Amino acid sequence: MRTIRIFSILSIFSLYCAHNFTQDIKRSTTSEKSFDFLDHKNRQLNLYLDLIRYNTEEKIGILPYILKKPDGTYLEIGTGGDPIAKMLSQIPSTSPVTLIVSDIETGVLQALPHRHPKLQQYLDASQGLKLKLMQMDATDMSVFKDNFLSGINASSIVHEIISYGGGFHGMKKFFKEAFRTLKLGGILAYRDPESVLDKKELVSLSLHTKNIRLFTHIFLYKFLDQRGSSLAKSGRKFKMYDPKSIMFTIYKKNVGVPSILTYEEYLKIPSYDIDFSRKYYVTLPSGLYRELARHYLTYLHQCNPLVFVKCTPDIVSGQYTVNYLAHSTSGLFSLFLKKNGDSLEGAKIDLAQKIKLNQHIEDIGQVLEFGIHLHFSDHKAQYTLRNILQEHGFSPSNYIIALSDKDCLLDYRIFGLLYDEIHRIIFDEFSGIAEKKDEEHTKWLKREGEEFYFYLSADELITAVLKMTQTEYINEHGIKQILVLCPLTADHNKFIERICYSEILKDSLRIEDTLGYEIDVIDGKRFIHFSKMTLQDATPICRDIIKTDSTKYKKLKTYLDSLKV
Repeated sequence: MRTIRIFSILSIFSLYCAHNFTQDIKRSTTSEKSFDFLDHKNRQLNLYLDLIRYNTEEKIGILPYILKKPDGTYLEIGTGGDPIAKMLSQIPSTSPVTLIVSDIETGVLQALPHRHPKLQQYLDASQGLKLKLMQMDATDMSVFKDNFLSGINASSIVHEIISYGGGFHGMKKFFKEAFRTLKLGGILAYRDPESVLDKKELVSLSLHTKNIRLFTHIFLYKFLDQRGSSLAKSGRKFKMYDPKSIMFTIYKKNVGVPSILTYEEYLKIPSYDIDFSRKYYVTLPSGLYRELARHYLTYLHQCNPLVFVKCTPDIVSGQYTVNYLAHSTSGLFSLFLKKNGDSLEGAKIDLAQKIKLNQHIEDIGQVLEFGIHLHFSDHKAQYTLRNILQEHGFSPSNYIIALSDKDCLLDYRIFGLLYDEIHRIIFDEFSGIAEKKDEEHTKWLKREGEEFYFYLSADELITAVLKMTQTEYINEHGIKQILVLCPLTADHNKFIERICYSEILKDSLRIEDTLGYEIDVIDGKRFIHFSKMTLQDATPICRDIIKTDSTKYKKLKTYLDSLKV
């Protein structure tokens, strides 16, 4: 075993060498936020905004309601910026619409008129279409009076609240605030990733590509970590999954039989001892699988985007036809070809170009396998690094490979876990990462790799929102009624698959349940347009939703049956 370890280290060493509102709006209380600024996103604001600028049409679900009722006040909560520009381009400038764009990050709001100068004309306009910017916590809309808003656009915001704003408690506060501030008949246009019915059910993943094996290797620890990282400065991350439910089946280098390892046992094995070229299996909860799959897709966009280049063999020409499974990939691929002295002829590439592409994709992940190259100005910094690892219960000899007196390779899992601490205590103008491009994986882990995308299935969400918003109300005729937030109709609750993403995942992994039956691999978004209505009006709508799939909406059926209406 010692000979094998020395051989692995020598192999690594050789690689190393080679403004005010109307009086209907209360005074803002954003100075008393319930959760911290998303500093990790603010530090990389331009990159973050660029990455979320696509699919703008589906992000503005409130637009049809604005066009039908253009005399109302509408709120875009947690804006990304670009969808607002798209929305305003489709609303007549003479419409008496007031659109309030809010975000907890001032940087996002300040960037909006700079990214889209044409919007400047609508900022605090005296007539016609009006645009107002507001820093606001999505879980505290006390700036608005009751029954004030005609509609709220909430695209990809609830998963952020779950992650950064107090877990399910924060989610409850958001929906209750949305319900309070909406007028009767007002719309909440919800959009977020589709969750699974049973998040704790165990499934088995067979990971087909080296790329997703390496990603899984660094992702699970950063996502679940409670030791060296947190999403909010005020406390630990929201905890949903137990690491004890995770098992790895992997091969070590130069070992003929697989190793079956618990989560903690796997962490103790140095990355360079794992053979990522052979079969790699993970057993984990179904909800955690969805987190891994969705995060893998967002990770590829920043860190290895050429994976989205699909090359299909052309039998007639003997070449490969190129298609793109993600926005902007075509431009990146053209730059890649140009850098290698090649070009795209008739949307086709030859075998040599295909080999270069595959090698480029594999090279990007190499740092995850062998470690990130750190350079120190003196021995003290290297000694401090060893102390940091020991303080967190990691044996330095397992995770650090000395390359010279002032250089080492640090296991990328540990670098990702302890990134903030290492960066703060050790890095300066003389000590740091030898190749800055190698830091991109960790920047992604810090910015996106710890968020929870999946929290409630459609059945759980609709039922929970009905329950948490159920409020007595006396109408204009003095009759007592109960108001709730409910989907506008059964047709306003739908799943839209991301076919291109599903295709990437199907090429990357296979998933089975505990009985060995294969589970379909899909990725997409859940769209629900909630409306503030009476429970009497909501009941038949809910019954229609249940009819679409009675096995899928069991919680909703149980809730309605309990009401006896």
